[in-house]
Amino acid sequence: MSSKAKWGGVAGVAAAALLILSAILYQLNPVQRKYDSAASYVYLGVGLVAYIAIIVAVLGIHALHSGTPRYGRLGVTGTVLTIAGYAFIAVMTVISMVQGYASFLTVRLAGAGVLLVGSVLLGVIILRARLLPWWCGLLLIVAFPLGHFANAIFGAAENLLLALLWGSVGVALLSRREGVADRVATQPA
Repeated sequence: MSSKAKWGGVAGVAAAALLILSAILYQLNPVQRKYDSAASYVYLGVGLVAYIAIIVAVLGIHALHSGTPRYGRLGVTGTVLTIAGYAFIAVMTVISMVQGYASFLTVRLAGAGVLLVGSVLLGVIILRARLLPWWCGLLLIVAFPLGHFANAIFGAAENLLLALLWGSVGVALLSRREGVADRVATQPA
C-alpha cells in the first residue's frame, strides 16, 4: 500500500476524532449565527481542521484506487468534487470566523451540493471497485444527506455521522495490506 493511502487512513481517523470533539463542544456550548465566545471559535476551528483532514483522507482513497480498472474517470470526478465540496465549506468557515458570524449560507449550500454529488459518486466507485469494505461506500452515499436531517433531532448529529464515515474509511485504509489490492484488481468483474 502506498504511503499516501496510509496517510489518508491516519487523516480519516483524525477527522473522526475531531468531528466527535466538535459534537461534544457543540453540546457544551451551541453555536449561534453570531460568534460571541471563544468556545464558538474553538468549535469552528476544530471543524476546519477536520475538513482538512477529510480532504487528506479522500486523497488516500484516490491513492488506493488510482490505476485500478474500476476506478476510472468517474472515480476521479467523485474525488475532485468531494475535495472541492469540503474545501469550499472550509473556506466558507474561515470567512465566517473572520467576519464573526455565519455568513454566505446560501453560497455554502452550493458547496454542499458539490460535496453531495462527489461523495455519492465516490461511494458508488468504492462499492464498484471493492478495494475498501462495502460499508465505506454506503456511508459515503448516505452520511452527508442523512446528517442534515439528523441535525433536526440532535444538535450535532451530522458531525457524529461524518465521524462514523471518516473513521470507518480511515480504519479501512490503515488495515489494507500489500498485495490485497493487486488480487482484487485483477479479478474479473
